[in-house]
Amino acid sequence: MTPSTSARATVAPTARLPTAEPSDEVPTGLAPPRRRPSVALFLLGRVVNALWPLALILVAWWAWVRLGHLPPAVAPDPSGVLTFIAHDPGSFALDALRTAGVVLGGLVVGAVAGALLATVSWFSRLARAVISGPALLSQCLPVATISPVLAKVFGYNTTTIVIITALIAFFPVMVFTASGLARTPAGADDLFVVLGARRLDRFFRLAVPSALPRLLVSLRVSIVVAVAGAMLAQWVMGTSGLGYRLIIAQSSFRTSEAWACSVVSIVLSVILYSIVSGLCRLASERFE
Repeated sequence: MTPSTSARATVAPTARLPTAEPSDEVPTGLAPPRRRPSVALFLLGRVVNALWPLALILVAWWAWVRLGHLPPAVAPDPSGVLTFIAHDPGSFALDALRTAGVVLGGLVVGAVAGALLATVSWFSRLARAVISGPALLSQCLPVATISPVLAKVFGYNTTTIVIITALIAFFPVMVFTASGLARTPAGADDLFVVLGARRLDRFFRLAVPSALPRLLVSLRVSIVVAVAGAMLAQWVMGTSGLGYRLIIAQSSFRTSEAWACSVVSIVLSVILYSIVSGLCRLASERFE
């Protein structure tokens, strides 16, 4: 064997370095991203979460009637009221939809009017002084008092009920929005002035973002009072809807039907509040 051959024979083979193989496994320390539910499922979940406490109210109602030995003409049993609704669900659903349409229409008109009045008040102190008095006065007048006057002007129709609902709904929107427009971050307004920003730029870039959270809160407040206002307007004016059906049932001494209208109106209020509250939450997350 030659020296070169023996040298080659004594050299150890070079070890291969391990290579990282691609893996599809998710690291144990990281959780997979959660998929956000659709808007419809999100709103449905909020409605269900808001409706289940009504079961506690039904139990308390049943105990109150049973333990108090109240006659059905005064306070019927909740099972009898629910049975009454189950016998004719279509008519109750139709009246609830009519009332819901009036409520949503009045809420939209009132919200737009309230936001516009708050905007005008932000631009002009004189306008703020002129608007504040009549706006407050409109909330002091009972609906039963102003409904006949508005009916004489606009007629006994759905448009008048929408106007009455808007009169009730606009005030919280105006107050909350005006408060939000005035509460800009400390020092931000002075900074905009130093930088030479126009008043219109200060409004859209500074005041509006500050007012948006309060505007969304005002919509949650307005939707509840709008339902009560719409039903009261239907009651006074004698048009279709839950309010009209309630007054007819009371005047005819149909106690179970009157209580059924009240139950349906409560469920309608909870559903509308949950939907508006959910949409406000989505909007708040979107514009944060």
